[in-house]
Amino acid sequence: MRYNNWILLLALVCVLITTKDATAQVDPELPDLAPRELEITGDLSIVFPALRRQPIVGFNPPPRVPDIPGQRMPFADPYKQPSAELPPSPLVAPNPPDVNALATRVPITGVIEGSLGKHLNRNVTADLALASTKATSVLLSGAYRGSNGIEPFSGSDASSGFDHLNGMMTLSHAMSNAQIETSIAGFRNGYSLYGASLSAGSLALNNPERIFSGAHARIALSSLPGSRIQLTGALDLGMSSIGTDIFDPAIRVDPSSERDESYLDFSTAASFPIRDGNIRIVGNAVTSGLDDSGFPGSTVQSGYSEVALAYLYSKNLFLEGGLAAFGFASDAQTDAGRSQSLSYLSPVLKATYSISPSVSWYVGNTPSITSHLMKDAFKHAPFLMDEPLLLPTLTALDAHTGMSLMSEYVTGQAQFGWKDQPFRRFAHRPSAGLASYDRGYAALAYDDARMFYGRLDLAFILRPGFQFGVDLEFRNAELTELKSDIPYFSPLTAGGFLSASFMDGRALIQMNWRHEGLRPINLTGTTETQSLTLISLSGTYFVSPAYGVSLGVRNLGSQPEFWDNYTSEASTVFFGAQYRW
Repeated sequence: MRYNNWILLLALVCVLITTKDATAQVDPELPDLAPRELEITGDLSIVFPALRRQPIVGFNPPPRVPDIPGQRMPFADPYKQPSAELPPSPLVAPNPPDVNALATRVPITGVIEGSLGKHLNRNVTADLALASTKATSVLLSGAYRGSNGIEPFSGSDASSGFDHLNGMMTLSHAMSNAQIETSIAGFRNGYSLYGASLSAGSLALNNPERIFSGAHARIALSSLPGSRIQLTGALDLGMSSIGTDIFDPAIRVDPSSERDESYLDFSTAASFPIRDGNIRIVGNAVTSGLDDSGFPGSTVQSGYSEVALAYLYSKNLFLEGGLAAFGFASDAQTDAGRSQSLSYLSPVLKATYSISPSVSWYVGNTPSITSHLMKDAFKHAPFLMDEPLLLPTLTALDAHTGMSLMSEYVTGQAQFGWKDQPFRRFAHRPSAGLASYDRGYAALAYDDARMFYGRLDLAFILRPGFQFGVDLEFRNAELTELKSDIPYFSPLTAGGFLSASFMDGRALIQMNWRHEGLRPINLTGTTETQSLTLISLSGTYFVSPAYGVSLGVRNLGSQPEFWDNYTSEASTVFFGAQYRW
């Protein structure tokens, strides 16, 4: 019984303990998640990557050469497989060129263009590069223009036909410290003086033929571009002759209708650098002999020398100043003529201020002397009298100011200036007839001239294949001693061009136009030529990279008299072909 009580008591204690645990589960106490004591267990081990030595090449024993018995014969039977039966190759090994041919071969490139038009107009031009290397180049160029002409006056056997031929060959070679250039050139122009009107009772020919020809050689030596000191020297030697068949050669030969000229032209220039600038020295001397004076001749002598200092004053301002001395001396060129001489000193000034990277403003004075050799005078005025007076033009003062623009799409220049020319050449219609003709001949004369001028030139490049431009110039000039306008000198000239390519350059369209205002032809100003406007348009299409065809019109517009009793060249529709390689 006593034992049963103890058992009952022990069971009651167990029930109380169980009840307390059940109550604790209903309202549990959460553990502390931030313990105050931490215990780290584990082992620390540091492991490095395994390093393996790369194999050393070259220290292995060489491969063993097999021992082949000396009496062994190689297998010499043909080696064929059924699948290796291929047709023979159509290719043939080329024969190598001769070694000398490879050593002397030069690249030959060029362009040849020809055209034919109405009135049997003919035009051929050629530009050839016979050699073109880094050090040497040989260029050959030539041009021919001819026409059977038209009948300028009704009821007359006169004709405006002509034949003009010229050519030039140039050799340029760059040495270690200099560059040399030599050239030879020649021309021959034949045309008729159809505007020469016979005097009453004259035995001269009605349509006199004129032959004008000449040749010259040039040698020039200069330092290479980029050299610290720039030196240049050039020497030109030449001759020209002109003759007009005023009378039938079988009846009479007139020496006064012939003139010969030989000349020598030497020019030099040097530029020496100094701090922020350079010193420039320029010189030029020309001597020419007419008819019996011989070469080099002493009929006309002219010279020009200039010393100037150019200095970069600031980042945007460039200054240049100096002094020029120039003049000429001439013997009497006709029996009734007289010797003449004139010399001048004039300042050389120029200042350029860069407003922006593409716009600049400038002001300056540039004196000059222009030698008028016979070859230049007759190319400017082809209907001159046979023995004109050949003297230089002196410009003592050419004070000007202007602005220039150079950007990605537009380039241009606007300039205004004043010229003082103590000795200026001009052509005019003489008051009396010349060489048995009442009119149709022009004479050269000289006088003191003053001129105010302004010009504008603009070129637009909208894309590489499309560009156009315009130019405009107005001039107010007067011969001070004669109190007259300058004959054959228009107060207004204008012009322009357009060039556009299409179809990746295979098609090209070009247009040029020119306008000249009214011009007096004599010193009294009583006779004037009409205004002149001429337009030329052409299109070219290349059927292949080498061959092209062209179609166009030249001198489209009015054909008034350009020289006294001579009309400008007539309009011509032409068809041409071009070959380039």
